[in-house]
Amino acid sequence: MSKPYKEQIAIFPDYADAFDEAISDFDNAFRLLPSLMEARVVSYEAVIDILKCNNLIELNLSIEERQTDESFENDDAWNLVREYATRVLNLLQ
Repeated sequence: MSKPYKEQIAIFPDYADAFDEAISDFDNAFRLLPSLMEARVVSYEAVIDILKCNNLIELNLSIEERQTDESFENDDAWNLVREYATRVLNLLQ
């Protein structure tokens, strides 16, 4: 989720729905969070930003206008998700 839109869609094959795939990938990784927390792999600060990402993704998915490729590319709310995700990656390094 941290990559700019153009990089996100370039990761997936042409036949894949990049929006759905990116959301699905985040959801799969999010489900691992309790295990990562138990193993103390992620910091408290990273967990906060991961939870913010998840909450904002859920909010965006509840708003029909934000479920389009155009919105995924340009909407400030999706770009905020990318900012949180980037902060998480920086905290993990």
